[in-house]
Parts: sequence; structure tokens; C-alpha cells
Amino acid sequence: MRRKSFLLAAPVAILLLATTPSCRNPFSPIDDLDRIPEKVVINGTVISMKALVYRDFMPGGEPGGSPLIAVITLTAAGRPDFPDHIGADKIWVTDRRETWEGRFQDELRPRSPAEPNRIELVARGGPKWEPETTVDIVVRITVRDGQYRYIKSLNNEVGAVW
Repeated sequence: MRRKSFLLAAPVAILLLATTPSCRNPFSPIDDLDRIPEKVVINGTVISMKALVYRDFMPGGEPGGSPLIAVITLTAAGRPDFPDHIGADKIWVTDRRETWEGRFQDELRPRSPAEPNRIELVARGGPKWEPETTVDIVVRITVRDGQYRYIKSLNNEVGAVW
């Protein structure tokens, strides 16, 4: 009799576990920041990242300054060009209290004819954090075969254009 009760209860327990939302998001740039590298190797190519974050306070712009803008430069070390099968789609910027998650809206591939091994990506619409705020940045790198890699840049200062 006990065995029969267990056999009936097991599918219900499995269904509850499968439909109950997880308490922790699968990826958190704050919780996982220490495990994310500052360089990644993809198919033998070392990819590094340089970040620039700023707000635009130029006259004629948005009152109180623009939302945060992030400009990310990815470099493929030792290559004559940036690999076509590597890109990036998402960005997380955190001041360790709040986190902004965004998507890249613009891409220059290559960044310039003089730097064919670099691409530049731009994300707009971030928070209105004050200039000189220190932020950490995580970028999700995409690989054509469906893989993702994460790369970080620590201690970036929010700049301003006046």
C-alpha cells in the first residue's frame, strides 16, 4: 500500500518542482561577477573588451542629461580582422546597488579601417546615474554556433559630455 502511495505522489512532486520558479535567476552580473573573466578565448582567439560609459548633457538634448550610453570595443588579439562568427548582444551595467540590462543598438564592424580586428557596439537608454559613478560592465558575447561567453570590465567611471 505504501508503495502505491509513493508512486502516485512522485509525479505530483515532480510536476511541482518543474513548475515552481527558481529563487535565483540563472545569471546575475552582481552575484556572478567574480567568475566572469576580463578576456575570453573563442576558437583560439583571445577577445578583450574596453568600455566607455557616459551621459550627454549637451544643450538641446534631454532635460537633465541623457540616459546612460555604453560604448564597448571588442578586440580580437593577434588577428588581421575580427571574426565574423563572433558578436555581442546584451550588456549589464551595475553600480553594485542597481543593474541595468540592455541590448546593443549599433555596431561598427570593423571599428575603423585602421583597426580591422576591433568592433564597436553601442547600447543606449540606461539609468541616469551621476557622472563619476563607478560601474562594472558585463557583455554577453555570441558565437555563431549558439554558444555564449561573458566578459567583464571593472571600475569604469561614468563620464559626461557637456
